[in-house]
Amino acid sequence: MSHDPPALLIPMLPDVDGLELARQQARQFLHNNGVDEHTLAAVELVLEEAVTNVIRYGYDSEAQARNIDIDLQVDPEEVQVLVVDDGKPFDPTEEGAILLPETLDEAQVGGLGLLMIRNSTTRMAYERSEGRNRFLMTVPRQQLG
Repeated sequence: MSHDPPALLIPMLPDVDGLELARQQARQFLHNNGVDEHTLAAVELVLEEAVTNVIRYGYDSEAQARNIDIDLQVDPEEVQVLVVDDGKPFDPTEEGAILLPETLDEAQVGGLGLLMIRNSTTRMAYERSEGRNRFLMTVPRQQLG
C-alpha cells in the first residue's frame, strides 16, 4: 500500500506580510515532517526569492488581481516547492545564469535571486497554464550518514 507524500497548499496574500506568514507555515510544516535544518533553510531561501520576484515584478498595477499559491511536497530525498501565480508570464528557467561580479563597481542591485535559487536546487521547471505561471523547484534533502 503506497502513501501519498506529505503536502501542503498555502494560498498567500501577495505582499511582504503574506510572504512572512507563508514562510512560517512552510517552516512549521517542513519541521513537522522531519526535514533537516539545512534543507529547511534552502527551501525558505528559494521560496522567498521566487515569491519576492512575483510580488515585485509580476504585476503591472495595484488594481490587478493577485493570487499566489505555494504548494510543498516532502519526498524522502527532496522537497518540491511549487509557486503558482497569475502575474505576467515569466520563465525563470530561460534566464541566463548570472555571473557574479568581480568588483563592487560591476555589481548590480538585485538580480542574484535566480542565481541563489539555481544554486539551492537540483531541478527547476516552468510552465504557463490557464493564465498562471507554475514554477517548480526541487531542493535536495541533506542525506545524513
